[in-house]
Amino acid sequence: MPDTQIRVFETRHEAITALRELQREGVPDSSITVMSSEPLHLDTSGAPKSRIAGFAIAGGLIGAACAILLTVIASRRVGLVTGGMPIATPWAFGIIVFELTALGAILAMLGRMIYEARLAKRLSANYDAAVSEGKIVIEIAKE
Repeated sequence: MPDTQIRVFETRHEAITALRELQREGVPDSSITVMSSEPLHLDTSGAPKSRIAGFAIAGGLIGAACAILLTVIASRRVGLVTGGMPIATPWAFGIIVFELTALGAILAMLGRMIYEARLAKRLSANYDAAVSEGKIVIEIAKE
């Protein structure tokens, strides 16, 4: 079982200084947990950028492809005789494609945001009540 060390900081500046010191000492990022009542933005020039925009575009393209597939299959499976006219007009197809494109983009973007923000991560067993008082808590897991 890993041994943990908890440090409580009053200000954002103190916490960022401590995090940079931990990085200089070679402590891996995977063993550091930062708990704060507000986002703690670090100025890390080498940090990977967000990929939410790319996921939104991909989700929109997948949504559009699914919408086109849905409307084409649905119109061909309806056995109505229309004298050569389509079952649904291109405007109806357009509305369905637009809505499912938006839905695909939104769902992909939401999923990536939850992943990047690590919102699905379980709360640490060593949660400190100081976080609710506006302090910043850093937990270091040593193996």
